[in-house]
Amino acid sequence: MDLVSLETAKRHLNIDFTDRDADLDLKIEQASHIVVDYLKKPDNGWTEETVPPLVQAAVLLVLADLYEHRGDDGKSDPISPAVENILRRYRDPALA
Repeated sequence: MDLVSLETAKRHLNIDFTDRDADLDLKIEQASHIVVDYLKKPDNGWTEETVPPLVQAAVLLVLADLYEHRGDDGKSDPISPAVENILRRYRDPALA
């Protein structure tokens, strides 16, 4: 359920080499799942072609965080305030 293509991810991250494509593919999948999990909509049916542009922008921000902080001590939260603001209108409200 990748919501961003490898080509789009590489453009976003300014990557022009191919030796880390497998790692980047994994991070695209992880970023996509992180965003969908945050939205609480596992059955949205989105694909790279149908994902709303704002959701795709959030996936790219999460991806950049995962890529930049790979191997760090885990203190980074990929759901930044910017990602939260972008996704607010798509998120299912929490039940009290």
